[in-house]
Amino acid sequence: MINVLYLDDESHNLTAFRAAFRRDFQVHVTTEPTEAVRILREQPIEVIISDQKMPSLSGVEFFELIMPDNPDPIRMLLTGHADIDAVIDAINKGQIYKYISKPWNEAELKSLVEEAAGLYHQRKLMASEGQQLITKMDEARVLARRIQQLMSGGSIATAEQQVEIANLANQIDRLLQS
Repeated sequence: MINVLYLDDESHNLTAFRAAFRRDFQVHVTTEPTEAVRILREQPIEVIISDQKMPSLSGVEFFELIMPDNPDPIRMLLTGHADIDAVIDAINKGQIYKYISKPWNEAELKSLVEEAAGLYHQRKLMASEGQQLITKMDEARVLARRIQQLMSGGSIATAEQQVEIANLANQIDRLLQS
């Protein structure tokens, strides 16, 4: 199930969100930015939705605040105000995925959250695959260095060294193919 955090200073919006999506998502809601930070520390949040206009800080400021410790969740900004400066700030500073107008369309918002969660998981998978590739390349470098050591003597390799070189080359080949 998709873990969603929704921050909004208007509790009736949180109630409506929870009622609309509690069957589809694991919903975490709060009116307090400090509580949202706590939830982010304790829960595996994939999608964060924040209202833009709040008394203590804006949604963009909240996203900027959490970014260093929580770069992975996909961020969406929700607002009832058409403010082009907020949109620009959200894109430039908050690195949001989507800008959503209030009142939201339930089917559209559900689809956007699902899309955002898909992007979150796709990014996690790519990061994992990238790390696996780095590990394989490091292993291949170690094996290649050993081949260089065996061949650096200047003389023709012994039969035993030739077998070891062939085995190392095969290991490199398997690493690069997997």
